[in-house]
Amino acid sequence: MLNQSEEEEEEEQEDSRDSVEIVSSRIGCICQPHLKCDEFMQKYIDVLFDPNATVSPVSEIKETFNQLTQRPCGRKAFSKHLTVKRVHHMNVCETTYLQLLANFVTILHLCNEDDDIPSAKILMMLAFTFHTDGHYLYEDLKKHPIWSSSRFWNAAFLHAVHAERKLRIASDKSFSEQTLEQRTEFGEVHKNIFFGQLTSFLTNMKSLELPKEMIESFRDKVLVFQELDPGKNQFLPCKPAFCSL
Repeated sequence: MLNQSEEEEEEEQEDSRDSVEIVSSRIGCICQPHLKCDEFMQKYIDVLFDPNATVSPVSEIKETFNQLTQRPCGRKAFSKHLTVKRVHHMNVCETTYLQLLANFVTILHLCNEDDDIPSAKILMMLAFTFHTDGHYLYEDLKKHPIWSSSRFWNAAFLHAVHAERKLRIASDKSFSEQTLEQRTEFGEVHKNIFFGQLTSFLTNMKSLELPKEMIESFRDKVLVFQELDPGKNQFLPCKPAFCSL
């Protein structure tokens, strides 16, 4: 037999569990967060790219979107499905463009607050992809506070290099187990990845009209990280991104 205080405590626990279940049902992100976020974002982005549909700011789908993007799984799923969409839908209608712009502003703000570098990096690249009549998203995002963060650029660059290296270099051998030829090949591939990403980042930073001093500082810092002397120009590829900062 339970006494009165034990019964009251059990009721409170049941009420708490019921409350959690209601909330989880609404935002679909508690028992299987990645699955639920992924499923919702795929549908949400399909609606965004439907020229005959508009997502109302006070609609249930928008409310759910706002709740999910408070979490890393929601931002990751949004970036993932938007990346897939760009293959065939880089040039979008004005309605889709404006909705994408509003979503980018909001999510980049959340990424900046939560230090969500992976999602912010993907959105940065996508901002140079989606456009309407030749007008790209990044052009309306130049004043976003996240671009003024050196922390974002440094971390995003390292994340981009690591992700591409993981994609292009498929080896289960440690460095000590590799032959001299394999080590040389690995070094060449890594150098190409490094300078390819650096060129892309410097070009994007210039397009976003960031201060020259900030761009130069970023360039020199990542070159030092690569153990290259920024003052020795022979290490730098002869590309406009390096020569005309």
